[in-house]
Amino acid sequence: MRIPQAVRRPLTAGLVSVLAAGALTLGTGGARADAPGTMEVTPGTGTDTSGITLTTGAPCPEPASNLLVSVKGSGFPADGQIVVSNSPIATYATAPNGGIVVPLTQTMRDYASTAGFSTLQGRYDFTLTCRAAFGSATYGDFAAPVWFTSTTAYRTTPPVTATTTALTASPAGPVVQGTPVRLTATVAPATASGTVRFLDGTTPLGAPVPVTTGTATLTTDALNVGTHTLTAEFTPSDPAVDAPSSAAPLAVTVKIKPPALLTPAKVTGTVRVGSTVTCAVTFGGAASVAYTWLRDGTPVAGATGRTRALVAADHPHRIACRAKAVNTTGATVSTSPALGVALGPALRNGTKPAIAGTHRAGYRQTARTGSWTPAATTYTYVWKRDGRVIGGATRATYTATRADRGHRLTVTVTAQRPGYAKGTATSAPVRIG
Repeated sequence: MRIPQAVRRPLTAGLVSVLAAGALTLGTGGARADAPGTMEVTPGTGTDTSGITLTTGAPCPEPASNLLVSVKGSGFPADGQIVVSNSPIATYATAPNGGIVVPLTQTMRDYASTAGFSTLQGRYDFTLTCRAAFGSATYGDFAAPVWFTSTTAYRTTPPVTATTTALTASPAGPVVQGTPVRLTATVAPATASGTVRFLDGTTPLGAPVPVTTGTATLTTDALNVGTHTLTAEFTPSDPAVDAPSSAAPLAVTVKIKPPALLTPAKVTGTVRVGSTVTCAVTFGGAASVAYTWLRDGTPVAGATGRTRALVAADHPHRIACRAKAVNTTGATVSTSPALGVALGPALRNGTKPAIAGTHRAGYRQTARTGSWTPAATTYTYVWKRDGRVIGGATRATYTATRADRGHRLTVTVTAQRPGYAKGTATSAPVRIG
């Protein structure tokens, strides 16, 4: 059948011609006859991008000379969207039964885009209106529906029988890894014919299972440790009879044995104040590991990291670490041997001590302690004359005497901090005049 070239004009151009001819309305005014017959949509099944042809079951009643086609349904305007503008009937081919063959120049996806939406769903009705070339008189409509069974696929027959699918598991869980789990999908109505595909998330569990009197079962021991989201999808043998359906997700938890201790806990690193030590331990099958540090067998408040910096309060005590590994099934604990904590290294002098004041007999001399790392908390002093200790001169200040005149004074500062060895430094000498 040859389609006249005239019908291949763009839709927009057709609309322009109609607007130029006069006002265009759907189903209003003028003479009108009852539906003169049926209309067929071909192909009977297709997609949103398929070419569609409408064929009426009879010619338009006289005195109709023109036709237009509109479509209604979800997303389109309530009064329909024109997809073939006012066009002479003579430009279209004639079917053997005398009907009119109208190939649509665009696809349903195109029409949806023009209407400003993207999701095609449910029933859409095409209406071919027989009309006069001018004015608003119409002489009958031909109608034909299509149903979109997905956002991209349509059919010309009514929707198929709806089905439901439910999924159960035995045992329901939690189960230990390796335990066989029996999955049962129940499909309703029980007369539905097809197969069920069982899935773990998006991963199929075995091959599809035939449905027998409304049920399909699968037993698997391949579920790994963790929480699984299981589903069942019913696929009908004949999509024209039954609709597919999916079960609501079913959570099944698979547990493992409590964590295995591979290497016992021990404290590594230099065990002295100021150093950082580590709790070294290895578990198998642990979801997480928590740490507790002990001082003489008692937990240290706030010490819950894998590593710990030893402080002055740890000397001269014994420290140990306790590691607790857990998973969904249980916990395993390992405690290290206890080790004595030694003093930290001696305080290091940065800026040397110095003697301030008027360096003459009878004047007070003041010791400046200098800087220390880590910072000292207390100091002791020893004053010396020409390198010899001055008896009783053990304070931060010293008043020079006549005996010091002409001699050199120094002060030796000992810096102290709890948990650390002492640090000592001596000032540069000053001559007393």
